[in-house]
Amino acid sequence: MTVGTLIVAAGSGERFGGHKQFERIGGVSLLDSAIAQAKSVSNRIVVALPIGYQLPESTPELIYTFGGATRTGSVANAFRALGDDFEYVLVHDAARPFASPALFERVVAALARGCAAVVPAISSVDTLKVVEEGMVRQTLDRSSIVRVQTPQGFARKVLAKVVEAEQDATDEAAIAEQLGYPVTIVAGEELAAKITLRSDLDRWRIPRVGLGFDIHPFDPDGGGDLVLAGEHFGPPGLVGHSDGDCLAHAVADAILGAAGIGGIGDLFPDTDPALRGANSMVLLGECLGAIAAKGYQIHSIDATIIAEHPRLGPSLGTLGHALGTLLAAPVLVKAKRAEGLGALGAGLGVATFVVATVL
Repeated sequence: MTVGTLIVAAGSGERFGGHKQFERIGGVSLLDSAIAQAKSVSNRIVVALPIGYQLPESTPELIYTFGGATRTGSVANAFRALGDDFEYVLVHDAARPFASPALFERVVAALARGCAAVVPAISSVDTLKVVEEGMVRQTLDRSSIVRVQTPQGFARKVLAKVVEAEQDATDEAAIAEQLGYPVTIVAGEELAAKITLRSDLDRWRIPRVGLGFDIHPFDPDGGGDLVLAGEHFGPPGLVGHSDGDCLAHAVADAILGAAGIGGIGDLFPDTDPALRGANSMVLLGECLGAIAAKGYQIHSIDATIIAEHPRLGPSLGTLGHALGTLLAAPVLVKAKRAEGLGALGAGLGVATFVVATVL
């Protein structure tokens, strides 16, 4: 049994506000997630991408091609790129990136039993009404209505006829139905829900937590100013390769850790002479860009500064505002004393702990 899968990823995402197939969740694009889910049943996958997009390099198992001006055109292009050596062909939307391998397997199993066309579907839990000009005209019997999903499966010869028909439709099963082929239903799943609006991403974002810590001694010679979140508190300053901003450093470590990237020292090593005296808030901004590139955004920051001096209480709101403005997220900054314990209690330096949550 040979299975080819066509993944439609050529849409412009008008309602989403951009190419949603390239949006990242947890560091993985929706398209790459859809590809990964399809691999368990597919001998070859063909991905239809937007016209004019830079096509990645293809392999025998994963082929990239351009889509068309319509969904039907995209499926036709992908179908031609697939080749003839497949008994069954699945058509899947990149906008359904979390459809499970088990769902793909159910569709393939139905095809193997001899079904001509197979679609996963789930029952409607909402009452459905027909509306015209803002008024309810009819209430439908929801017991006979289902919501259809992808992947949809076809015997290869059936999908060939669908493609030849050159009819526009929201899915290929509708065309197969019009051509007289029986369409079989298998159990769908909520995991296969379609992402249409940007707000739809929120249900899939899983919070990740990172812990940041940084500590610097005071410069025994006075040095420059103490710098925290870019704010200056006068001398003595902290010893550090950059400006010694242990609050910005700890925040950077926390958000990078939450995103699974590492620590600030991995991106900005203290052996780099170009970073001597660097503005740590600028470096923090670059760390923010690094987690954004992996598809994460900051949900909240909780920071605790441990210092005997100076007294930071009146400035905590200013520090939180400076960080919150840069990170576009709620930030809480607290201050504690070490109560005379150890080097921090002796007033020899400043330390910061930060917990960051990213989505």
